[in-house]
Amino acid sequence: SIVWLAAIAPVVSLLAVYERKYNNINTAIGTFYVTFTLGYALAFISEVVVTTLVRLGVFKIWEPAIFSLTPEVPSLVLPWVLREKQYKPKRITLFAADFAASCVASPIIEEYLKLKVVQWTCKLPRNFKQSISVQKSKRRKKLSYVLQPVRSIDAPQVVNINCYITQMLAASLGLKLFDVSRRILMYTKETDEYKRIYAVCRGTFPVHELCGTMTALLLARRDVIGVNLPQWKIIGPAVFLHAMANFRGMKPIFKWNSSTPWSEMQLNQLKKEGDDYVWKQLLPKTYAKLVWLTILCRVFGFCVKNYYMIGRQARKRTTTYSGKLHAFNAKLQTDAMLKRG
Repeated sequence: SIVWLAAIAPVVSLLAVYERKYNNINTAIGTFYVTFTLGYALAFISEVVVTTLVRLGVFKIWEPAIFSLTPEVPSLVLPWVLREKQYKPKRITLFAADFAASCVASPIIEEYLKLKVVQWTCKLPRNFKQSISVQKSKRRKKLSYVLQPVRSIDAPQVVNINCYITQMLAASLGLKLFDVSRRILMYTKETDEYKRIYAVCRGTFPVHELCGTMTALLLARRDVIGVNLPQWKIIGPAVFLHAMANFRGMKPIFKWNSSTPWSEMQLNQLKKEGDDYVWKQLLPKTYAKLVWLTILCRVFGFCVKNYYMIGRQARKRTTTYSGKLHAFNAKLQTDAMLKRG
């Protein structure tokens, strides 16, 4: 019953976004199911493999003495048994290895996997399709990405991006709820108090939802409006936010347990001892936590603003700029320049 409490906030957020007119509920459930089962397994295995390689590379550069434990310990197992072998690497080595694995490799794997699951499980409506163009020169071949219309001018155009948000949220929630369920079931120590509140807070922490929404918005800008974005730019903002969250204490999937589970959500450990109410203990009491809360609020505002802005631009493309694709693209480029300026 405690695990189900973690699903309250994610389900409410998905229902708040879902519009029946533009979505197929069966497809959304299928996306959630694939991410909850196969997606999580693929993410875990991929992160374990990549983390092993990253740690071996860091050890090779900063602390090659670690490899003196081989061949007694196989190289692929070596990064995971240092504590059992009572070997203490330098702090800079541990920091570099953990940063590369937790704040670089893991966010890329998880955000890329969400996007790929959505592309595998459903066919999102779009106005443009990105294709690879090969430009031959005397010395080498140059690859470039080109957007091509998939609908004729007279055909109905896609002007609503709600299905993009819904599908990415379903993928994000599948990955999140499996991880949250596992961590709630491991919250069983004698000192672990307020288990129900912990479960609710786990489900409410919105990093996965925000990352998925940002990816959906940029994907819609490319496939609905026609802004030519490479794939790394589509998942880049989500990877950056996810990396910031991991740096602040959120654990990637491959880290099975946490000694300080409340710190992953930037919350203080709740204790029954003392006179403070629960809600007072949950309030952020440090500048860093307030800044992190402000960042999450700004990202949420960014998502809401761009959701409606992309919808307006898609409608203008079919009304004000109907048949004037070059003028529409020039307007988008001008708006982007003014925003940067």
